[in-house]
Amino acid sequence: FVAALGALLGGRVANDHGRKYTVKVCCWIFVVGTILMAAAPGYWVFLLGRIVTGMGVGVSFVAAPVYLSEVAPTDMRGKLNTVFDVAINGGILLGYVLGFLVQLIPNLENHWRWRIMLGLGLILPVFVLWNLVYLPESPRWLVMVRQSAAATRVLEQISAGTQTTRRDIVRMISSMEEQVKMEEEEEQQLSVRSGTSTSAQLTPWEAISQCRLSGGMRLAIALGFWQQITGTEAVLYYSADFLQNAGLESPTERLLGNCFVGLCKLTPELIAMHWVDSFGRRPLMLISAVSLFLSTCLISTAFYLHWSPLVVVLFLCAIMASFSIGLGPFSFLVASESLGLSERATGMTLCAAVNRCTSGTVALTAVSMYEGLGSGGLFAVYALVGFLSLPFYYTTIPETAGQTLEEIASKNAAAANIDKSTSTRQDGDVELETSSKYSDDSIDEDNNNKEKTVEGSFA
Repeated sequence: FVAALGALLGGRVANDHGRKYTVKVCCWIFVVGTILMAAAPGYWVFLLGRIVTGMGVGVSFVAAPVYLSEVAPTDMRGKLNTVFDVAINGGILLGYVLGFLVQLIPNLENHWRWRIMLGLGLILPVFVLWNLVYLPESPRWLVMVRQSAAATRVLEQISAGTQTTRRDIVRMISSMEEQVKMEEEEEQQLSVRSGTSTSAQLTPWEAISQCRLSGGMRLAIALGFWQQITGTEAVLYYSADFLQNAGLESPTERLLGNCFVGLCKLTPELIAMHWVDSFGRRPLMLISAVSLFLSTCLISTAFYLHWSPLVVVLFLCAIMASFSIGLGPFSFLVASESLGLSERATGMTLCAAVNRCTSGTVALTAVSMYEGLGSGGLFAVYALVGFLSLPFYYTTIPETAGQTLEEIASKNAAAANIDKSTSTRQDGDVELETSSKYSDDSIDEDNNNKEKTVEGSFA
């Protein structure tokens, strides 16, 4: 729940100060929170550190998907976005391994064991802060805040060594500017009709209270909800308890079981990230949803029929693997891709906030459901929820692979009939095409002048 508050903070910072600056804020939050936990003299300071770190988690769930989506080339966007979730699961596995190794250190007092484990969490945020100077700002955010020349330099930097030409970059900048213009005109017309604020001032609360949720925002919220409601967070949080209930009495055996579960959560993502841009997001997510439902049914049966602990471990790993081949890494990817430029940070804020609230609800209810229903009953409930999610994924998930963010936004605008409301302009502008896509010829004509303007950027 604290992470949900962090997500609300992250979206506003990303809109006002940029995506790169938000990554910096996130890292500093992690540094402060980790120091408070590792050096905590008592419970309340430790709890404060946990709260601060939770805020950082929420900020990261907005900053990373938005930044990666806007910076990554189209043909690598899925793979690079998956790195974010791979890092999360790599950290989970590393935590399991370190927890196991620290337990093996002889003659070490208990309070030093957990302080060492938590203190090691400083390494990665400090590493990111040290290297942040080499990361460019999002070119799409720069265009949104009227810094097209800076955006051009960023695209030149990240396109170095590729086959991208000067003309390609000019066309990309033009496409971004056209998208910003179209979104701003639509928001201005909505503001005139409703007497509300424009998108530049629209907060997540205003988007909900004023019923200003676009199709992309609604999809992002739904993806954030369904990703967590199926109970995979409960498996992570309480896997040791499930293993004990299955018959593993030794703490060492349970720690090794945790490591194996974490490995099975990470490995499928490493495989899926190499297929997401060629095979597509939608097929992988559908396969993931179906296999997650089936594996949850199987583990519920295993608990009811008292199968061996080894079988339970294998089914726990199957749940993690099913989640990791699609729903885990690609829910936030599809959400960020389906949002327009001006609404991307706000939409991902709503997605992350709903996602973290759902995760917190699952974690809080898992213990009471486990005590009331037993392990078999708990997973039977999660299996039912997984079954209910299947129609949503089948009917709603779009395929976004192989398309630029501007092309996706244009298709979404056409599907929502936005062009009809923007086709008539008070200044007598011509009517937009219903597809909201400009032909190559019209872009070329406009770019002849723009190319001269940005020529100096390529000196």
